[in-house]
Amino acid sequence: MKGWDRLIFAQRREKEIITGLDRLAGPLRAVEELLAEAVVSPVEKVTEMARHLLSAGGKRLRPALTLLSALMAGSLTKKAILYAAVAELMHTATLIHDDVIDKAMIRRGRPTVHALWGNESAVMCGDHLYATAFSKLAQDGDIRVIRIMAEASRRVCEGEILELEHAYRMDVTENDCIQIARLKTGELMGAACQVGAIAGCSDGDDPSELATALRQYGCSLGIAFQLIDDVLDMEGSEEDLGKPVGSDLLEGKITLPVVLSFPLLEEGDRQRWRTLLEERRVTEEDARWLAQFAQATGQLARARSYAWHYAQQAVSFLRAWDGKGEETSWSRRGLEEIAWFVVERKA
Repeated sequence: MKGWDRLIFAQRREKEIITGLDRLAGPLRAVEELLAEAVVSPVEKVTEMARHLLSAGGKRLRPALTLLSALMAGSLTKKAILYAAVAELMHTATLIHDDVIDKAMIRRGRPTVHALWGNESAVMCGDHLYATAFSKLAQDGDIRVIRIMAEASRRVCEGEILELEHAYRMDVTENDCIQIARLKTGELMGAACQVGAIAGCSDGDDPSELATALRQYGCSLGIAFQLIDDVLDMEGSEEDLGKPVGSDLLEGKITLPVVLSFPLLEEGDRQRWRTLLEERRVTEEDARWLAQFAQATGQLARARSYAWHYAQQAVSFLRAWDGKGEETSWSRRGLEEIAWFVVERKA
């Protein structure tokens, strides 16, 4: 099961399936059509690479956030569908670049773009997707939206560099992990919500207050999402994750579950891990061992509780908004359900 169907199906709490988000099925199909059109290039290889990853599925979470934010602001417009597609293009570009940096060979159960076409082509494909996204925004012409998405793109890059700076180190802190999660994931989700509010607002209305609240929601949601990703990397299955268990550690990424686990190690194990990281020779067996240790000592559950905190924080930003009306109420509930889905998901 892939994409939006999986997002809807996964919304189970207390043995109930939360219904209603399937009302976005039509608009999300329009987003998919726009994505398919946007990645077509006269250079066939560019189209083939972009379609390879886009067709692999994914949750399409960022487009859903944009569309629901537009509805919460007033209406689901053509601009909202455009901005939803732009958010997904930018996200897809970051995934391609991430896989090159991490030397990852599998993404969503498929070979990565660079594994099939090489690093140079993959980097240029990611750049092409970024350029396509901003070309679409330039054609739309709303300078506010261009600035918001450009700033989000800048922040994502800062997060990637910060993560590289902290790789293979034992002195990474909990705050470092939260900052990386906010920059890498939270900023783009926040921007996707913010531009959705702008798109859905009626002409003449000022969307700034709601747009700010939705941006805060999206940023907190993104932190929760990334922290759960970090937990799943150590407790999920390769089939569910579409990549090897413990792959973050193999790439030198020191995530929150790892940071929480290090102080609990016996001195001999702590010294062994210091050596493994300094010499950059962590094996799959080593990664599995630490994952099992984190599970046994409750640190995966503890890291998951951090994610719940940020999901609850995200929902609190929504509930502070006093907008009324059926669409506002329904879309706010949809955004709340996404927050719970993010922390309850298994992949």
